[in-house]
Amino acid sequence: MKQKNKNINPFNYAAKKYNNYIFDATTKYQKQYGFDMGTGSHATWNNEADAFKHTYMQAQLALWAGKHAAKFAGDFHEWQGNKQMGQSKDEENMDKWNNAQGREIAREIIKEYGVWATTPSRKINDIIAQKVMERMKKGKLITNPNDTRTYRKGIITGKAAHIPQPFTPREIGDMTSEEFLQNEPFIMQQLKDGLIKPEAPEVDYSGYLNPETGDKKIFSREEIAQMSSDEYSGNEPAITAQLKKIGIPTDTELHSASLTGKTIYVKPYTRSDGTEVSGYYRSI
Repeated sequence: MKQKNKNINPFNYAAKKYNNYIFDATTKYQKQYGFDMGTGSHATWNNEADAFKHTYMQAQLALWAGKHAAKFAGDFHEWQGNKQMGQSKDEENMDKWNNAQGREIAREIIKEYGVWATTPSRKINDIIAQKVMERMKKGKLITNPNDTRTYRKGIITGKAAHIPQPFTPREIGDMTSEEFLQNEPFIMQQLKDGLIKPEAPEVDYSGYLNPETGDKKIFSREEIAQMSSDEYSGNEPAITAQLKKIGIPTDTELHSASLTGKTIYVKPYTRSDGTEVSGYYRSI
């Protein structure tokens, strides 16, 4: 059944319902703009509708929840696609590229329309859709997995191109060992040139209590990525509550916060009933 309230806030709904809402929005704007769309289960798969859906959704999430929360949601969705549906690397690259375009659109809208643009409304939805289509028509979106452009850690560039923009400490901290080795020459040169600047903490985690559970535990991006589907479903209300309150930080961000007394790391332990509890960070 289609959602009739077009001012829907995604964080008041389960992920599946929000995905259905985004599909309905994609169908609505396809009728308006006429972009390519398949049928059945392939309606929004590796085509222009797929590109529109990802770009539109990330722009909307970035406006309503912030760019970091939007990126987390997008990356988690891709992780699920890789693990549960055998998604190809090229398909993942296409989605992450378009997700990044959506977050850029959100930043553009806030710059043009001010903070009122962060309030859900039909007018903002239409503005998002219009800007998505402008980028699609200019070839800025990836509409086919065979596209040779590559998304790398917030930077969208051609596969053969060097990465001109300086990395941030957060981007470096989020890299896997393989990604760090691949980018090490750029990182070392940027460090020598003084281009990598320290980042001030954006969130004060001290005193945080999860609105859903009332405890001090803080879910990290890495912890959520390692959860099984059942674990994620069980923790989804608490994760969503945290997302709305303080976002989803990385282990690196939480470790940095621990150095200033904002968080503390609880080492893995075994409960009296034999249940093993993995290590986690909590607020002070």
